[in-house]
Amino acid sequence: MRLLLHCCCGPCATEVADHFRGLGYEVTGWFFNPNIHPEQERRRRERTLGAAAEAIALPVLPNGPGMGLGEFLQAIAREGGTRCRTCYTLRLAATAREAAQRGFQAFSSTLLISPYQALDVIEEVGREEGRRFGVDFCFADLREKYGASCERARELDLYRQNYCGCLFSALERAERRAGRAAAKGLRAAARR
Repeated sequence: MRLLLHCCCGPCATEVADHFRGLGYEVTGWFFNPNIHPEQERRRRERTLGAAAEAIALPVLPNGPGMGLGEFLQAIAREGGTRCRTCYTLRLAATAREAAQRGFQAFSSTLLISPYQALDVIEEVGREEGRRFGVDFCFADLREKYGASCERARELDLYRQNYCGCLFSALERAERRAGRAAAKGLRAAARR
């Protein structure tokens, strides 16, 4: 059975592809992540996926269409609801459509390995989009493999990002860092 794997990054693709191969699937990767900004970050993740794919002999389809920051923000705002659910829907719908058009029987996502993602929402959205496009969504809670993917990334010298890729996530990361720095400054001042 052929499975199209939505890949958000190279490190996660290694373990997730191996998992589905172990279940007997013929896995092909696909990079479709209009959420990733800025552009240099998106390109860096694309290159890293290419390096990972080469290391594990994972065939990868040409990348999905890009999306400018304004277009992505409008899509998120237009849909309403939570931004992560909308972003999952945007990416999983595109993957299900691509899988159906190219004759794959199933699809899945490397998002399933991340301890930072809402797996229940991903499963729900994936199954909805699979039904809509007539392809099976293969769900598995792969978070236990996250550490192995990090270790493999180090072994293969792959770039590992420190945020999901969207502007909102980058802003939240910056706010957390600023908060920690401010708290550290206050503690230092209190010791003087």
